[in-house]
Amino acid sequence: MCDQKSIYIHVPFCVKKCVYCDFYSETHLSLIPDYIKSLQKEIETRSGSKDKINTIYFGGGTPSLLPVKDIENLLQIIGDKFLISRDVEVTLEVNPGTVDLNYLRQLKKAGINRLSIGVQSFNNNKLRFLGRIHTADQAVKTIDHADKAGFDNISIDLIYGVPFETETRWLEDLKQAVMIAPSHLSCYMLTIEPGTPLGEKLKKGLVSPLDSRVMSRLFKKTSRFLGEFKYEHYEISNFSKGRQNRSKHNSKYWDMTPYYGFGPAAHSYDTKIRSWNHQSIETYIKDMDSGRLPVKDREILTLDQKMMEMIMLRLRTLEGIDMNGFESQFQISFQNYFNEILDHIRKEELGRFQDKRFALTLEGKVHLNNISVLDPGIPRNYSVESIRFSIPFKIYNKKL
Repeated sequence: MCDQKSIYIHVPFCVKKCVYCDFYSETHLSLIPDYIKSLQKEIETRSGSKDKINTIYFGGGTPSLLPVKDIENLLQIIGDKFLISRDVEVTLEVNPGTVDLNYLRQLKKAGINRLSIGVQSFNNNKLRFLGRIHTADQAVKTIDHADKAGFDNISIDLIYGVPFETETRWLEDLKQAVMIAPSHLSCYMLTIEPGTPLGEKLKKGLVSPLDSRVMSRLFKKTSRFLGEFKYEHYEISNFSKGRQNRSKHNSKYWDMTPYYGFGPAAHSYDTKIRSWNHQSIETYIKDMDSGRLPVKDREILTLDQKMMEMIMLRLRTLEGIDMNGFESQFQISFQNYFNEILDHIRKEELGRFQDKRFALTLEGKVHLNNISVLDPGIPRNYSVESIRFSIPFKIYNKKL
């Protein structure tokens, strides 16, 4: 496990909420100045040690709503309070419709060296359905501006599986993406979450989720199509132009590396304890004004929890589970302990052993949820869905 930690900063502001999103955010942009002051206090208060940091990630919400000066000041405080690696990856999520060329140039100067652009689709009908504030033309222009601003590490987010999705329509999005040729692509399946506007429409029978068999075909088609253009399918929803362009930050989550989470609703993890902040900007600001840390709750992870989370996270990745590492950490032989389920997975050609590792095949990743809860030694209340709320934003936001 890497001894360098990560920092995640949650920026809980949006121009408007997308119909599918169940992440915490608000549209009260007037709260930004007070939020920034509280965020600075939290970073200063919690930075007691000189931990080495090699990834910083501004997620949201819509981080590109923040003034660049505020982002620059936050990076300065982090630089003062932590040991920053020379090759630190500093990512900021950008939504088309919120930035121009000048803003992106200033971001580059401020120290942001990787952009994650929330395109979601190059199809205006899909964008309207998803409730996005931008058009396909604005998405293309934002990517072009990012290139002109000097960013050479650009990731594009895409969503597939809207109720009217077809293979042809999805392939058009993928073709447009590979023509642009970003260094990284994140392709997320749409999930209809309870409590979202889309979830309410589902309850009323106004929308229907895409058939799971169609979703499976689209998932496999995505992997094979992008593979033809030399994108490595290194995690269930993520593709990179070579190993060097993988998301270093998200990869650390999948490796269960410790991280700091700053901001409302952000999670932190130190290998033993997981904690999370209040899911309220107002409560967050009030706590910091009163000199209290804005922690809502924390949990001490059991051995079973750690083992299950490692399995769930590592099975999502190309490399899969390092059996020697698993045995070293848990004092359990992965192959012996899970022999029955592994036998079944091999026979069904859903997984494979190679070089002391166990990884799922493409077909196996389609069935990840079922594979992960088959073993009798794992508590039944664990699933992708339950773990989703225990780890930072953007890992499971559009999950299989």
